Amino acid sequence: MDASKQPILSHSERNHGHRSASRRSLSISLVLIMAYMVVEVVGGLVSGSLALLADAGHMLTDAAAIGLALLAIWVAGRPASIEQTFGFHRTEILAAMLNALSLWFIAALIFFEASRRFDDTLDVDGGLMLGVGVAGLFVNMAAAGVLHRSAGESLNVEGAFLHVIADLLGSVAVVVAGVLVLSLGWDIADPIFGIVIGVLVLASSFRLLWKVVHVLMEGTPSHLDLHQLCQRLEELDGVTGVHDIHAWSITTGYDALSAHVTADATVMQDPNPVLQRLREIASSEFGVGHVTIQLEDSMENCAEDHHIEHPEGLTPNHRHDES
Repeated sequence: MDASKQPILSHSERNHGHRSASRRSLSISLVLIMAYMVVEVVGGLVSGSLALLADAGHMLTDAAAIGLALLAIWVAGRPASIEQTFGFHRTEILAAMLNALSLWFIAALIFFEASRRFDDTLDVDGGLMLGVGVAGLFVNMAAAGVLHRSAGESLNVEGAFLHVIADLLGSVAVVVAGVLVLSLGWDIADPIFGIVIGVLVLASSFRLLWKVVHVLMEGTPSHLDLHQLCQRLEELDGVTGVHDIHAWSITTGYDALSAHVTADATVMQDPNPVLQRLREIASSEFGVGHVTIQLEDSMENCAEDHHIEHPEGLTPNHRHDES
């Protein structure tokens, strides 16, 4: 089918599609991780490997993270009400925040256990450790592959995805430690690589937590160029300016915008066509799901506090650019 002839989906339809894909990806990953976690716990206890037990502990948080993400998707699908006019979409953001903070907790446990093991006489079964580590590497690669696409569409899924990526890197560390223990007899490599896993777990949480805080602080969505948006709105015949602009995210993929637009007397006589076109530009060209436009004949009649001035004062350098 020609792309130009494909039906244009509404925000709710796109959102439902994303949720269905996310739910499916999370469910498959949960089954993979839970099955392997049991193997890793048994392997860690039999081999005496901290790296395996640390990785198993992280996989437990992976399972909890995915379970939390699935719960958040279910809650976020509940309808809006008088008490929650935007619905429960922010539940997914809160789940992402809890997932990021849980990574800090598991890293602290790993560091504590590793510090104890440096003072103990170690006896690690390198062969078993290596075998279980290799199996975990493939399981985590499969889970990460399942979650990868949905992670780009939802901070909630990205939180679970980062748990799995940290565990994937942890499996690499387990394999390397197993090789060193098996080939060189370096049992000390086990707690050392346990710490490496802890560092990887900790580092994976910071980027996610920053994104969550940005949404909760109602920061401008990183993909939205307000300077370009305002210029595009001002290109319409009869529009003389844009001011008092606010843009924020309700949840991942659901952005909101409010703006005051000034227009000449001709437009003000019949404002509906221009208002409709302004909303279409923000929605269709810039992907904003919830658009509120207030049309005015001049800025002098606007009594509200203008947090963002006329777009001539905005430059691309002021646009938030998150790497």
